[in-house]
Amino acid sequence: MQFISVLRQRWIPALFVLGFLVVIGVNAVLIVAASKTFSGLVVANPYKKGVEYSANQQDIAAQRQLNWQHRITVKPRPDGALGLQVYWTDAAGLALGGMTVTASLERPVEKLETIDVVLTDLGGGAYAAILQLPRPGIWDMHVRAERSGRHVVAADRIRVP
Repeated sequence: MQFISVLRQRWIPALFVLGFLVVIGVNAVLIVAASKTFSGLVVANPYKKGVEYSANQQDIAAQRQLNWQHRITVKPRPDGALGLQVYWTDAAGLALGGMTVTASLERPVEKLETIDVVLTDLGGGAYAAILQLPRPGIWDMHVRAERSGRHVVAADRIRVP
C-alpha cells in the first residue's frame, strides 16, 4: 500500500509539469500561426490616414458653416482622357472664383498610386483638369479647395468607362 502511495507522490508533480508543458506548447503553436497570418492592417500608414481623416472631417464641418456648394462632373474625351470639372458656389448661389483647387484619385479596390492633379480656374466658379487614368472602373475622388485661408473638401465616387 505504501508503495502505491509513493508512486502517486512521484507522478503527481510530473503530471502537473507535463500539463503546463502541453499548454505552453499549444500557445507557442498558436503564436507562430498568428504571426504568419493577416496582420489586420488595411492601409500602409494607419496613423497618417487617421490624421488625414480627422482633418477632412474638420474641413467638412467648416464647409457646412460656410454653406459653399459644389458640383462635380466627369466626362470622357475622344482622346481617351477624362475631363474633370468642379463648380463651386457660395450660400447665395454666386460663383466662387480665385480658389486653389486640387484633386486626388485612388482606386478603392486595388493599391494603385494615388493620382494628384491641380485644377485650372476657368472663371465663373468652374475649375477643370484633364486626367489620364491608368485603367477604367471605379475611382474615389477627393477635391480640396482653398480660398482666403479657408479649406473646403468634396468627395465623389466616379466611374471611368
